[in-house]
Amino acid sequence: MPITARQRRVLDYIRRYFEVHGEPPTIAEIGKEFGMSSSASAHHVVSILEREGLIRRIPNVSRGIELVKEESTEANYEIPLLGIVAAGAPIEAILNYETVCIPRDMLRSRRMFALRVRGDSMIDEQIREDDFIILQSQETAENGKTVVALIDGSDATVKRFYGSRNQVRLEAANPRYKPIVIRPPERVQIQGVVVGVIRKYE
Repeated sequence: MPITARQRRVLDYIRRYFEVHGEPPTIAEIGKEFGMSSSASAHHVVSILEREGLIRRIPNVSRGIELVKEESTEANYEIPLLGIVAAGAPIEAILNYETVCIPRDMLRSRRMFALRVRGDSMIDEQIREDDFIILQSQETAENGKTVVALIDGSDATVKRFYGSRNQVRLEAANPRYKPIVIRPPERVQIQGVVVGVIRKYE
């Protein structure tokens, strides 16, 4: 059975730790990374990864985790689909609990999530109605990045971000839409930066 998004994030952390340090993390380090209140929680996730054949554990060794090469499933990583976002006028943010599979090259170091797009304001960036945009969760962005921004705590929209001390300008990638200018800039919260788009063909 497929592992959950959380279990996948633990597996990805173990892989990245291997790449950086040349050895696996300890159970305590895994627990600390994911804010687990007890080592039993980390043990549980690691046991599931072992049961699914994704890692191998060496008994009585503090760093006793070995990675097992995945087969054809390697390309697919589950991330949460957190609802719908407007590419047009802002609409209310919605939460749900579905997931989307993404290829490995879309993974980033921070939490990942997906949103389904409504509207056509970003078509010049190849973001169309019913596409899934893949985001890295972060609260800041460089000017010119495509972000999902929350305006006044409730209205979410996907736009290019341009921030200054006095205002935030959210620009569409469609000449039919005027920029949204918001003052003061504190009214805007960045939810994430777009790192990819997935389109499903019927």
